[in-house]
Amino acid sequence: MLKFRKKRKIEFFDSIEEVPHRRYMKFNKELMRSNEVGSSPIDILKRIQRCIDYIMAGNNESALKELANAQLAYNYAMLELDPKGLALAAMVKSIDGEPCNDISSSGLQDTFKVLQDAGITKAEVDDTADKIKKKSKQSLKSSSQVNSMEETLSTIRQLLKDLNQG
Repeated sequence: MLKFRKKRKIEFFDSIEEVPHRRYMKFNKELMRSNEVGSSPIDILKRIQRCIDYIMAGNNESALKELANAQLAYNYAMLELDPKGLALAAMVKSIDGEPCNDISSSGLQDTFKVLQDAGITKAEVDDTADKIKKKSKQSLKSSSQVNSMEETLSTIRQLLKDLNQG
C-alpha cells in the first residue's frame, strides 16, 4: 500500500486485488479524461489546432469532436479540476485512518482538496497516480484476471458481426 505523509497520513489502494471494482473504474475513467482531454491551456490549444487541421482536411465530424474536447478541457481548467488528481483521489483508501468511501464526483473533488491542502504537488499527483496505474497493470498481467484489451475488443467485434448476420 502506498502512503503519503506531509500534514496528514494518506493511504492509497495500489493493488488490483484490494481495490473495489467501482473505485478502480473511477480511477481509470479519470485517467482516461486526463490523457484524452486534459485540463491545461496547452491542452486546449492543442485541441483547437487539431480542430482547425480537421476542418482544413474536410473532416468535420472529427473537428466537432476535437472542439467538444477543447470545451471540456476549458471547463476543467475554469473549475480548477485536474482529472489525474481526481483519479488519484479515487484511490485514496483513508486519510488519518478514516476510510474515504465517497467516490461520487463531489466526493472525489473533496478528497482531492484534502490532498492539496496537505501539500501534495503536481509532480507527486502525477508520480503517485502513475505508480498506482503501473502496479495495477502488472497485477492484472500476473494474475491473468482479464484478457488483453485487443482480444476482448476482437471478441466483441466478432459477436456483433455474428449478431448482425444472424
